[in-house]
Amino acid sequence: MKQVVLWIGANAGGVSKTTLAVHIGYEMAKRGFDVALLDLDTNVSMSQFCGLDKDPPSEQTIAAVFDENFHGNWPLLTPEWGQPKGKFQVCLGGPVMIPVGLELAVRNRREYLLADRFEDFPLPHQLVILDCPATLGHLNDVALAVATHLLIPVELSPKSLTGANALLSWHRGACKNLRLNPPPQILGFVPTKYDSNEAAQRDLLSQLPEMLAPLKIKCYPYIRYSCEFSNASGRGIPLHLHRPTHRAIKDLHPICQELSAILTESKNAKKGAK
Repeated sequence: MKQVVLWIGANAGGVSKTTLAVHIGYEMAKRGFDVALLDLDTNVSMSQFCGLDKDPPSEQTIAAVFDENFHGNWPLLTPEWGQPKGKFQVCLGGPVMIPVGLELAVRNRREYLLADRFEDFPLPHQLVILDCPATLGHLNDVALAVATHLLIPVELSPKSLTGANALLSWHRGACKNLRLNPPPQILGFVPTKYDSNEAAQRDLLSQLPEMLAPLKIKCYPYIRYSCEFSNASGRGIPLHLHRPTHRAIKDLHPICQELSAILTESKNAKKGAK
């Protein structure tokens, strides 16, 4: 089965990158796919959301993968709830990634370092999700060079939409500079933290598909705002386990259905070739 490497990208904080990464990953694991989350971010959100150690030693984080002496022992952790059907595993980042990002400036093939690791020491998971910093620096170049698909979360505000447009410009320039052929496919935009009681959000939500149409970029249905996402992450579990019947869980389904279709199509194509 072909591996999908999904980079959840944004150049602004607080747009639910980590929330999407954890919940898409868990939903895909529920569907029977093996999922690995690679945390390239410099904060501890991923650790908190997954109920894992917020201050692990460096060798138990993705910083070990960037070390020149890395020989393929990926430091993957499985949360207590991480075996719904397929595997759900996490390679933690956090503050340890700050010096890693600085050191990348003087590394050979710095943009391709993670891509080289994938080639030399492949992960067996069907879906790999990359959670990255909001600043478009070296760590995002590294993510872009290994990604097969890109998902862009965006809050429904003029400032956030302007930032998303800047991200698209960066994406085009970076793909050209890195000579990515093919470049990562933009899976689509996904509006996050949507509150139907906010008139301004309703207006922007109605305009967004039309704004993206000339760019041939898909707009997914919104992920609704709910404090239960925060309550679930405070307990270190997905919303699926915190509130199994919560309506926001179904908001994730269109994205996961498309990812499932991509992976299943790849599997069927491989069978047909045989």
